Amino acid sequence: MKCMLINPSNSTVYGMSMPLPYPPLGLLYVAATLEKEHEVCVYDYDIDLGNDEKLKEAIQREKPDVVGLTANTAIIASAKNIAKVVKEVNKDILVFIGGIHATMDPDYCIKVNDFDFVLKGEAEYTALALISHLRDSKFEEINGLWFKRNGEVVRNKEADYIENLDELPFPARHLVKNPSAYTPPNAKRLPVTVMMTSRGCPGRCTFCCTKNLLGSRFRFRSPENVVKEIRHCVEKYGIKEVHLVDDVFTFNKERVFKIRDLMMESKLDVDFVLFNGVRADQVDMPVLMALKSLGVYQLGFGCESGSQEILNNIKKGEKLETIRNAYKMAKEVGFETWAYFVLGLPGETEETLKETIKFAKEIDADFPKFHILAPYPNSDVYKELMKKNLIDDFDYEKYGIHTKPVHHLPGLSAEDMVRWQKKAYQSFYLRPRIIWKNIKRVRSFTQLKLNFKSAMFILRQAGIFSKKGFIKQTAKV
Repeated sequence: MKCMLINPSNSTVYGMSMPLPYPPLGLLYVAATLEKEHEVCVYDYDIDLGNDEKLKEAIQREKPDVVGLTANTAIIASAKNIAKVVKEVNKDILVFIGGIHATMDPDYCIKVNDFDFVLKGEAEYTALALISHLRDSKFEEINGLWFKRNGEVVRNKEADYIENLDELPFPARHLVKNPSAYTPPNAKRLPVTVMMTSRGCPGRCTFCCTKNLLGSRFRFRSPENVVKEIRHCVEKYGIKEVHLVDDVFTFNKERVFKIRDLMMESKLDVDFVLFNGVRADQVDMPVLMALKSLGVYQLGFGCESGSQEILNNIKKGEKLETIRNAYKMAKEVGFETWAYFVLGLPGETEETLKETIKFAKEIDADFPKFHILAPYPNSDVYKELMKKNLIDDFDYEKYGIHTKPVHHLPGLSAEDMVRWQKKAYQSFYLRPRIIWKNIKRVRSFTQLKLNFKSAMFILRQAGIFSKKGFIKQTAKV
């Protein structure tokens, strides 16, 4: 069988034109699993195609039996469009959709005429079983699969999580057509690869969907397997930096120490970034020292809010003092520090927003980010807001990271949230001390280019710069 995997356009994810940071890791895992028995090709709509005409040409050229798509909520419209184009080229090509949106809202996906199958949860083995059964149509035997039989929806039972992650092949990086076209954020050295060494998060944060896709139990690859993949990337692709997308890389401290030891023994010249950050309650000084020895040079924590009340509301399970101590230790070790905040969470008021901005200044992270909540379908926070009739827009294209809020709160409109987001960026980044510190930080031409892009992003978020130039605007908090 010939399978064509396509990453939909991400143009709506950020609410602005931004380059893609990484190739689609999830699709590359599926591709590597399918390659064992089938012919596979991978396309990234934004990078490799760019428009529907080139998509049609690629479909006609590849002549796939099945097309596989992945999508988060913000790009499900692009996935639907791609499926429509596939059927226009050849109505007999079967189309499946997987990923976080398919897992969170399979009822929505299975109702799309051009989606023949929906894959819930981890998709590697579900996709392999699906394609292996295309000829005999014994789809009822495949866990994690929803499909349509004679116009009726068949919902198979949930698929089990993959217990032994070491048995998965390394992602099919060799199928990425234009690896140099991706722009990894905040990289110090190029080329960069993206990697996942564990799955699942025990956290209970109400706004997060990780537990729905990857489960609440921490599952991990062995340190030996991780270092083997890193060596493969260095020797085959010349990788200088690895960006880890684990949600809780430091959950198992002994594993962190073992990976550190094996990397030091390997003599591989690689730096690391923990792209999704870590939990403040999962680090101590020995762990931070191990990360530093491993080659991690920047470290971020999911702060979410500077209000303990908000943290309690979202079941974060952390105290503000724990977060303060984590930043204190991280600075002592010498990390560049990042902080991730979510504005507009349940219970948010102007007073809690002021607390968040004050807290961001107090912990003095080098690069705080202030995102506005996107209540993804069927997440805990989505259900909570729905019960209170606080969600105003159900157009999934507007559920991007930096798009206008789709909800309001008692006493806070969507416009209020955007205004406070701008205040947060202005109040933090436009201080002379911070500006000078960031200028001194540049150590290489690569950093200069990426820091310039980051600066332009921050200025846009602060409402001070647009594509047309600077906007005269200041804010006092």
